[in-house]
Amino acid sequence: MQVRVQRLRTGLATAFAAGLVALLAGCTTVPRTAPPPGALSAIEASLRTHIDILASDEFGGRRPGTDGEGKTLRYLAREFQGMGLESGTNDPSNPWYAPVELASITPAQSSARFFRSGRPVAMPGGGVAVFSAGSRGLIDRAPVMFVGNAGERLDGAAVAGRVVLMLWDHEGHTEQRDALLREGAAAVIAIVRDEDEYASMVAARRRGSYRLASVDGGNAIDGFMTLDAAAALIGEARFADLLAHAQDPAAKPRGIDAVATLEATSTPGTVKTHNLIARLPGRVPGSGAVLVLAHWDHFGTCAAPPAIDTTCNGAVDNASGLAVMTELARRLAAGPRPARDVYFLATTAEEWGLLGAQAFAENPPVPLDSIVAAFNLDTVAVAPAGGPVAIVGKGLTPLDPGILSVLKATGRVEGTEEYASAYVRRQDGWALIQRDVPAVSVTSAFAQEGPLARYITERYHQPADKPTGIELGGAAEDLLLNLALVRFFADPAKWTATAGKSVAAP
Repeated sequence: MQVRVQRLRTGLATAFAAGLVALLAGCTTVPRTAPPPGALSAIEASLRTHIDILASDEFGGRRPGTDGEGKTLRYLAREFQGMGLESGTNDPSNPWYAPVELASITPAQSSARFFRSGRPVAMPGGGVAVFSAGSRGLIDRAPVMFVGNAGERLDGAAVAGRVVLMLWDHEGHTEQRDALLREGAAAVIAIVRDEDEYASMVAARRRGSYRLASVDGGNAIDGFMTLDAAAALIGEARFADLLAHAQDPAAKPRGIDAVATLEATSTPGTVKTHNLIARLPGRVPGSGAVLVLAHWDHFGTCAAPPAIDTTCNGAVDNASGLAVMTELARRLAAGPRPARDVYFLATTAEEWGLLGAQAFAENPPVPLDSIVAAFNLDTVAVAPAGGPVAIVGKGLTPLDPGILSVLKATGRVEGTEEYASAYVRRQDGWALIQRDVPAVSVTSAFAQEGPLARYITERYHQPADKPTGIELGGAAEDLLLNLALVRFFADPAKWTATAGKSVAAP
């Protein structure tokens, strides 16, 4: 480990020297020309060295509450301290590491039985999986209802006490499930169209899940169902009619002539984990702050024997985001210092529902309304250099005019937002947007479907997500772009926080 860290520091020094002249051009103004190719190569080398360490087998897949967490956070803290950053927790009793307490839920046993006219329905083996948020959930002969894509605006009386079947393949499915449970559904079962996705989701839940310990999960039951199982329960012809009906935005829930008996037991536990928060103090106290964040966690062991490789190393997701955030911080710390404070947040338990970001928002080190802009770095090592960029969260914050002006000044081209918009609710920025913090992700990784689709198919949440063979060209360009964005929004002369608009050309 020490040899690898020394190699990292040597590589960083070389890379920094090689790119310093080009990069300092962006310290006082947004750069208007692309950096020399040699600077990008040096940045790629620096990013690769971070990723090689953070996604190594030594770190065990960076699961919260494991030795891998301690190694990850100590590594990041050493890097930030070496740059001259200070703790950003604003809590003398917990410098650098902000505690986050999670409730862990490890499934034990479960069963799902369905009945029509008092007779059991024959369901395909393994086609239904249910889980309890508490130690035991039990539902006996509850009526079954199909709601399709509806949920967040349904009257609670429509679903209370019922086993609700929803569709999973649409934006906002997680919020839909949570809303249905809040409205009193006895259980929520999501119908998953893709069998591989179904198998992956069920396997992940069986390895256990987390929630914030401050949130009472009760004994709610939720789960997943395959298309074949749904057709067996409802009847193929009627199910096809319900799927077509669900495409209507005004579609109403429909009862199904069936009842369900569900039981699930789990072993509860507690996991003490941490967010890491660093701060680069600004030159003008009280002028607000810019936040840069990336989640540090991954799944740890994610496969079982006879598989030879059982560790999900998370090189792209999200050692690459941590690497970009670290190198961005290094360049900001080299000066000149921005007017506004810049906070760097490495979040825990993103993979289990953006929990670290939620914990940060519930107990922030600074008032949330003082954060003028937040930039999330997630899964950035996907696209090659020279491609377009997307704004994940475009139209949801007042930041768009400033971002577009920086894109224009840096010569970056905006790609389609249609593909990027599907990921808005699946990244840490969403937990901040829900609390009115203007948060986006400006990245080449989500601007084109091809590179990201290949990554999702071949590596995403699999042991194959290792440092070897990953693409860093787009990540290097994204680092410089996000550096320009942070400098722009950290300058009160260019971005007025109260007005939420650009006040000067970059």
